Order: sequence, then structure tokens, then C-alpha cells
Amino acid sequence: MEQSLWRCQCGAVEADLPVKGARLICYCQSCRAFVERLNKADRLDAAGGSDLLQVAPDRVSFRKGTDHLAWFQITQKGPLRWYTTCCGTPMANTLATRQVPFASFQAHDISPAEHLPHVSGRVHLKGATDWVKEPKGRLLPLIMGFVGRAIKARLTGTWRKNPFFDEHGRPIAAQQKPENVTG
Repeated sequence: MEQSLWRCQCGAVEADLPVKGARLICYCQSCRAFVERLNKADRLDAAGGSDLLQVAPDRVSFRKGTDHLAWFQITQKGPLRWYTTCCGTPMANTLATRQVPFASFQAHDISPAEHLPHVSGRVHLKGATDWVKEPKGRLLPLIMGFVGRAIKARLTGTWRKNPFFDEHGRPIAAQQKPENVTG
């Protein structure tokens, strides 16, 4: 299977990702707050959208740098927002449990960029900070893709293989507020 590489800005953290995934731009306040708290607002599009690639977590593997990972939540019940402590690069969003396999990576740091699929949809447009000129896209395929990946993972047991969680289902890194980022 063809892979892409996610790499933090300083190169201390690297992960292999599948090329196949669903790419979307999210305009919700939470996605925007994630990158803003890490002082990376320059990664947002002109309307405050975050470019994300949703992939099956069981197809993700870390090459190096898991000791430089941390996570935080914007809201108590929101997703875990993973980032690197070495340089403060926003990495991915996962749910707080591995039982529902979900991972959306910040597309900004995926290479080669030409491996990225086209943007399939734009979500949470009410949270946009400006008018979104691009088409909304087709959201049903995004939703169905996630549901299909989740069902397949539950039926096959691959939901247990999630690089962000250990064999007991606990996050592999500590929760850490971004104010403690050193980069």
C-alpha cells in the first residue's frame, strides 16, 4: 500500500499514513482553536478552515518521536488534539477512546502533497470567519466513509490497533496544555 509521511516542523516526530483517506476542511471553532493555541494560525485558510485528512488509525504507524507527543481537549467531551512538544506542531484529532476508530491529521505536514486526495467537503461552515468561496462539496461520502471504516474496524478487530492508544486503550502520551509547548 502506498504511504505518505506526516512530519512535524523540526523533524523529531514522523508517522506513515495511508494515501487513501477523506480530505476535508473544517471551520468549527474547536479546530481553529487547536492550531491557534499552538501559535500556528497561519495553517488555516482565509476563512479559518483547518485542512484535515481522515484515515483509518490501524493504517498509521509512527517512525519516531512518540516521546514528543502530547494532547489536550478544547472541551471536556471533545476530541483529543494531538501535537508535538518538541516544536508545537499540531498533528491530529482522535476521539477519546480507541473503540471508535477515528484519526484526522493536519494535512499541512503531509508529504508528498501530491499524494493528498482532493478536498471532498467543507464542514461546519457556520463557524467560518469569512465567506467560503469554494464549493461545500459532497458531505454524504465523507460521513459514509467514516461509518464504513468504523464498522469494518469493529468487525475485524482492527480498532484495537491505534497508534495513539496503548494495548489497554489509554493514550500513549500525557495530557498537556499547549502553554507548556517548548517550540
